[in-house]
Amino acid sequence: MAAYKKELYRSDPTGYNSIPNELVHRILSLVSEPFDLDPSSCMTDIHRLRSVCHLWREIVHHTPLFFSKILVDFKKRPEHIQDWVSRSRHTPLTIFFSLHCDGERAAPTNRLMLDFISVLTPYMPRCKKISLHANNAFAANLLFDVLMQLKAGSVPAIHVVADDDDILHLPRVLTATTATVRHIVAEGCALGVLPSSLTFLKLVDIAPSLELTATEIGNALSGVLSLQELVLQRVTIQYDIGPRVVLSSLTALDISASTCEEVLILKVINMPELLQLVLRLDESPIFDLAAESLNHGPKVQMLALEMESPGLGRMRTFFRTLPRLRRLSVSRSSEQLETTIGMVLLTSADVFPLIERVEFGDELDDELLPSMFGALAARSPQVKLISPISDAWQGYQRQMQCMFLRDGQVVKEHRCAANGDFWDN
Repeated sequence: MAAYKKELYRSDPTGYNSIPNELVHRILSLVSEPFDLDPSSCMTDIHRLRSVCHLWREIVHHTPLFFSKILVDFKKRPEHIQDWVSRSRHTPLTIFFSLHCDGERAAPTNRLMLDFISVLTPYMPRCKKISLHANNAFAANLLFDVLMQLKAGSVPAIHVVADDDDILHLPRVLTATTATVRHIVAEGCALGVLPSSLTFLKLVDIAPSLELTATEIGNALSGVLSLQELVLQRVTIQYDIGPRVVLSSLTALDISASTCEEVLILKVINMPELLQLVLRLDESPIFDLAAESLNHGPKVQMLALEMESPGLGRMRTFFRTLPRLRRLSVSRSSEQLETTIGMVLLTSADVFPLIERVEFGDELDDELLPSMFGALAARSPQVKLISPISDAWQGYQRQMQCMFLRDGQVVKEHRCAANGDFWDN
C-alpha cells in the first residue's frame, strides 16, 4: 500500500499537494487519538503514515504531538524509544508500559528495564500520564520498581490495569506522602492506600475475590478529602457496619452496577456538596437500594439516568431529594422509565421546581408530550424538553402555526394544546 501511494504521488503530485497542510495534519492526527485503547497499533500506524510520501513524512516529523504517546514493551528497543521520545520536543508525554513476562526471564528483563529507565528519566518532568498493564505479579512488581526509579509520584495521572487472576495494590510510589498524583484509574486492583493529592478516582471491576470491605474503602477514601470526582464501575464490597466518610469536596459521582452488592459502596460515603449524579443501573431493585443508600445533600443540579423503571412512588420520593435539579437526562432506558418520569412531572408540582432542561431518548410516550410541555412550562417558561419525539412535535407546532396564521382562534386553540390542554381537532 505504501509503495502504491508513493507511485501515485509521483504520477500525480497534485493529488496530494492540492490538499492544504492543515487539513492533512488534521487527518493524520486522527491516528493518534485511540492510543489509550490500542497503543501498539497507534504507533505502528504513525510509522506507516510517514512512509506514504515525502509530504506526509515531513508533516509527521515536524509534529511533536505524534511522538508524545509512547508504548514501552519487550518488542521495543531502548534506542527506538529514545528516537521516538526525542521527536516529541516539549510536548507533554503519555507513557504506556505493557509487560507480559515471568520469573524465567528475570535477568534480561531487569537489564532491559534499566535501559528504558535511563532513556525516560530526563523526560519525566513533562510526563502527564502513565498507564500500566501487567499480566502477573512479577511484571507488576517490576513496573512498580520502574515507577519508583522514575519518581512517578509527580505524574498527574496514573492508570493501573490488573489481569483477572491477579490482585495488585497501588504501588507505594503513588501513595507516599510526597506524591502529587491527581488522577487515578484502577482496574481490577485492590484499593489499598490512596494519595492525599487525588482529585479524580475511577475504580473498575473490583470483584468479590478482592474481598474489599466497607471499612477498608472508608479508610482509603478518608485520606483523600480533596477528591472531586468519583467513578465506580462494577465495584463490589462486603458491607460491614461502620461510620460514613464525608467527602466534602466531591462534586461528581458516576456509578454503574449490575448487582445490589455493587451499590453498597454508597452506604459508606456522604457527599454534601454533590452537584452531578450519574446512575447506570441494570434493574429496579438496584435503584431502590441505591436511592435508599445515597446521602448527597440538596445541591445536585444535574442527574443522568440509564436504568429500568422503579415504581412511581419510589421515583417521586427520590426526585424530591433533588430540589435544586436543573438538568435531567434519560438515555438507553426502557419506555416505562421515561413514562414514569413523565407521570411524576405531571402529578407532582413540587418536583423539580428549578428545572431548566429535560432530555429523553426514543422511548418517550408521544401521548404524554402535550401535557409534559404544559407541566414543564408551569415550572419555568424557559425550560427545554429535548427528545427525538419532542423535536418532531415542535416542528409540527411551527407548521400548524404557519398554516393557520390568519385564523386567530385556531392558533389560540393550538397553543392551548401545546401547553397540555385538550384540543378536539
